[in-house]
Amino acid sequence: MSRFDTGRVGEIISERSGLQRLLLDDGTRAYALTEVVGYASEGDLVVVNTTAVDLDLGTGGWHVIHWIEGHDDNSKELQGRVLKARYLSEQTEVDPHVSRRTDLTGARVLLCVLHSHIGAVAVAVSSPQVGYLMTDQAALPLALSDLLAELTSSGLIATTATVGQAFGGQLEAVSVPSGVSALMDSGCSQILLGAGPGHVGTASELGFSAMELAGHASVLHALGADVALCVRASDVDERPRHRGISHHMASLLKAIPVQVKVPIPRGEDTSWVTEHGHCSHSVEPLDVANALNMNDVTITSMGEPLSQDGLACSYLGAAASWLLETE
Repeated sequence: MSRFDTGRVGEIISERSGLQRLLLDDGTRAYALTEVVGYASEGDLVVVNTTAVDLDLGTGGWHVIHWIEGHDDNSKELQGRVLKARYLSEQTEVDPHVSRRTDLTGARVLLCVLHSHIGAVAVAVSSPQVGYLMTDQAALPLALSDLLAELTSSGLIATTATVGQAFGGQLEAVSVPSGVSALMDSGCSQILLGAGPGHVGTASELGFSAMELAGHASVLHALGADVALCVRASDVDERPRHRGISHHMASLLKAIPVQVKVPIPRGEDTSWVTEHGHCSHSVEPLDVANALNMNDVTITSMGEPLSQDGLACSYLGAAASWLLETE
């Protein structure tokens, strides 16, 4: 069950749209999702959810503000007609974008296994037509992503959309297809799709967050989108299952029931793609490592700079090249 404690705000560490980071009087750190609980001030008494920190999970040692004593926003006018984070005490209303589109012809959608891959491809592509669609398989609030805050402020992501139970995008949508439609309506034909920060893996063949991409690939393909799967690979990951081509890729390709493209750096083996019935797309990769080094956006994977992982950058560069192509 959830664990809660109380504390007083000792210091406001930082603020940005949707997110406040705070230091409590006992020395612990907490963040507030301001669209859910409002803004805290120094001296405020707050109720915090301590569960993730108590479990020593990868949250960076932050509690979550659940309630700010004395704040009464009941007079605030409701801004939407659809709930997200439904049936939790934090459920919040949104006004979803409703598109008139009946298909997704013209959309180019790159499915990304890791949140860091969103940033690497966006930096390499550097296109004003790139949108990001955040699913609900990891963090639900988009405001938690430091990466997205950097990408949007630097113009590397033009528009963000959040779908399912995820919330906080510039556009809210109910489903993945309606989220793609919303981004297309806003002028984004090149779309990066994937979960926010907080990907979960269980060292098993099927138990990882990105298995959701198999279903999304099928639906998007059926609606006319051009769909590709970004390869997860590494030559520095210490875990054998993710060294070289990650075992996640075979799991996904086996689960995707329609043929999708898999961008591969020119000269690399493609047989593992075709043996699962999919289309390998050999291409000269963009120089992701150089693009990352030339930009101020800091991207890490498993705590290490992504630019130092040559194999990862090579496959991400191939995916970026595919996203820029026109057919």
